[in-house]
Amino acid sequence: QYQVARQSVALQQQSLDIVEARVKAGRGTEFDQVRARAQLERTRAELPTLQAGIRGAMHRIAVLTGQPPMALVETLSPRGALPETLPTIPVDSPGEVLRRRPDIAAAERRLAASTARIGVATADLFPRFTLSGLIGSVAGDTSDLFTGSAETRRVALGIDWTFLDHDRVKARIEAAGADSRAALASYQQTVLVALEEAETRLVRYQRAQQREERLEHAMNNAEQAVELARARYEEGFIGYFEVLTAEQEFTATRDAAVRSRTAVTLAMVDVYRSLVGAPG
Repeated sequence: QYQVARQSVALQQQSLDIVEARVKAGRGTEFDQVRARAQLERTRAELPTLQAGIRGAMHRIAVLTGQPPMALVETLSPRGALPETLPTIPVDSPGEVLRRRPDIAAAERRLAASTARIGVATADLFPRFTLSGLIGSVAGDTSDLFTGSAETRRVALGIDWTFLDHDRVKARIEAAGADSRAALASYQQTVLVALEEAETRLVRYQRAQQREERLEHAMNNAEQAVELARARYEEGFIGYFEVLTAEQEFTATRDAAVRSRTAVTLAMVDVYRSLVGAPG
């Protein structure tokens, strides 16, 4: 946002230069000049607030890591690009990733302990996960789904509980008593909640990407509108009000695009959190 505000300042300074040149040439008005200068100063006024927010975030991160507030200012000051895609996750299968969640692991251990005496192996109790419902460009191999090279925009994790219909497993659990049945029910619910979190956050990640893409197109169109408005203003076909409106729309759209890019990154973080069972 700070970079966007600085770019807007530069853009509006160029517009003010154009207006002042027209005034000197006798083709512009003082009203346009004053209005252009006011718009420039309003945008400049946003910079100190954004700078304070940046510094406050640096201080907060330092304190959260057990350091003095100023400790990380130099480290965090250089501006870097936000991640654009999911980096590589070592995935054998979606089930194996979710199975590592602490809540699932604990429920699985409780269930295994409850059924150990009746000869039901833990492997017989863990559901089968599948990848399905791919929307958009589909990765050629399921092992690529969580890599930066994949073009997949949505992954739906399917779950198959049909193994419980196997007579041997089902009969032994039912015969094991209320404790085993309760442990199984708790385990199933824990896995389903984990699945819900993963699916929901994957969908949010996809929708955030779609919104970002559309805002990028809108930003490009708004930038072209500014260029066209300036050209028409310099030629005397339109007043400065139209230029000012185009610039304001471009600034607002560019700011929304930056916020959307941040939202995509945060949604990607949420995907990771759902896979590892981090609290929301």
